[in-house]
Amino acid sequence: MADDGLRHLLETWADVDPARYPFDPGEMSVAVRTLVPPPPARPTFGEGGWVGFSEASAWVDSVSVLLSDRYGPWADHWYSGPWEREQLGFVTDRIPTSADAPAFVADSLLAWRRWLESLAERFDRILPSLSPTRAASAADAVAAWEAAVAQLMTFAAAPVVDNEGWPGWCDVTLRWFLTAAGIPAERAQAVVDGALRRFGWWAPLTAVEIGEVAERVARDVLSPTGIAPADRVDNWPDTWPDGWPSWRASNTAPGAGPPSDHGHHR
Repeated sequence: MADDGLRHLLETWADVDPARYPFDPGEMSVAVRTLVPPPPARPTFGEGGWVGFSEASAWVDSVSVLLSDRYGPWADHWYSGPWEREQLGFVTDRIPTSADAPAFVADSLLAWRRWLESLAERFDRILPSLSPTRAASAADAVAAWEAAVAQLMTFAAAPVVDNEGWPGWCDVTLRWFLTAAGIPAERAQAVVDGALRRFGWWAPLTAVEIGEVAERVARDVLSPTGIAPADRVDNWPDTWPDGWPSWRASNTAPGAGPPSDHGHHR
């Protein structure tokens, strides 16, 4: 999942947009040899808990400061990415030896940069489709926003290591996308929170969840402009037995797979 530091420090796309922060991988791979301090020993777990965790965590933070000062705020989370476990797992399982530290940091930072560049490519491709001048009707505008959100959620969740981590990375990705679309950071976070807050961290992402979030984001973004999705026909009862489809669905397509129950209203 995306940790709290990523959520609050890197609030907008401007904080991480690769176009704003030129980066030379070759220069970086050389610079880290003298830039990165030797790491402490990898933490071990004993009867009293983790031994050496605070020292290892402090090393990660010190490298973050050095890299962000040199390359921009995006580099603060050189250790982050959907393919990583939570920071606890990173610190306890992946702290390198002193000999391996420069290459380890360089590889980690480069992987993070490449993910951001891939995200930037998607933003550049998707954003023009959301221009009001491209929509022939309100329905077209809604469909464009829903398609954009669905594409980005799929991209963000694809490399996530643990099924329960997808809400955090979808939160980050959608928030950055909304700010890239010109929506103020505070409102962007409110829209994303409203779309994702009903989901538990333990549930895998399915097409049902993607559809729900896409509809909610499209509605909350477009409603202030006078455009709103058409109301769905609600022909479900007010109580929700376990195993029923999502409350957003008036019809469930065959073969869609078993719906999760964390989105149900009871």
